[in-house]
Amino acid sequence: MRDLTLIVPYYKQPRMLEAQLAEWEEFPAGYKFVVVDDGSPEPAYSVVKWHSSDALRDRLKLYRITKDVPWNRGCARNLGARFAADTEWIVQMDIDHILSASAAVDLLMFEPEPGRWYRFPRYRVGAADETRNKDDLPRDCAFGKIKPHIDSYLVERSRFQTVFYDEDYSGCLGGGSPFLQHLTREAGEPIVLPESIFLSVHTRNSIPDSSEHSLSRDTSEYSRRKKDKEARGDTLPRDPVRTPWQRVL
Repeated sequence: MRDLTLIVPYYKQPRMLEAQLAEWEEFPAGYKFVVVDDGSPEPAYSVVKWHSSDALRDRLKLYRITKDVPWNRGCARNLGARFAADTEWIVQMDIDHILSASAAVDLLMFEPEPGRWYRFPRYRVGAADETRNKDDLPRDCAFGKIKPHIDSYLVERSRFQTVFYDEDYSGCLGGGSPFLQHLTREAGEPIVLPESIFLSVHTRNSIPDSSEHSLSRDTSEYSRRKKDKEARGDTLPRDPVRTPWQRVL
C-alpha cells in the first residue's frame, strides 16, 4: 500500500489518546490519521494540541460530533470514512487498540487483496477489567494473545462507503454485529493479517481511561431495536452521519 488512513473514535479518554499520539509520532510516511471526537465532555482538541508535534498534526485530521449521543461510535466511524479519509484503504480501530510503529511499517508493506477485508492479531496488555471477562486468558494475566477484535479492521474505503454502520442503533451499546454481517456478505469472511501486524488492546489496569465505563453496557435496548428492524425487514443501514459535526483540525 502506498498510503493508509487510521480512523479512531474518541470519548472521554485523554490518556489513551495521548498514548496513541505518542505511537503515531513514530509512524513512517504514508500514514494519515483521523480522530473523531464523539461529542466527548472532555474534548479531544486540547489533547491533540498539547501532545502532538507540528509534523504529526500536518497529517492528522480532528473532527467533532457536536451532540453527545451515548454510544454513537457508528456515526463517528461513518464520519471518519466518508468525509475525512481520502486513501484507498482505511483502518477502523477502537482507541484502546494500539498499532505499534513497527507493526505499522509491516502493514504499509502488506499488499491486501482487492475486495477483501482483514482483521488484526491481538494481544491484551494489562490484567482484565470488567470489559475483558470474555478473554480466554487468566484475569490477572498482564499480557497474552486474545481473539481479533470485531471493530478493528483493514478495509477498502470504497467498500465501507456501501457497507456502513447503521445509526438506528446510536444511543445504546451494540450495532457492530449487523455491520460486520453485512460486510461479510459483501466481501466474504475476514482474513487475519500476518502475526507481525498486530494490535495491543489496553485494559484500565494498563491505561486507566482505556475504555468508557460511565455509560450503560446493557444491550437489551440494542436487542429490542434489532428485533424490531428484522420484523419490518429493515436490516440495511441508511442516512449515514445523522448527528451534527464539525472539523476542528
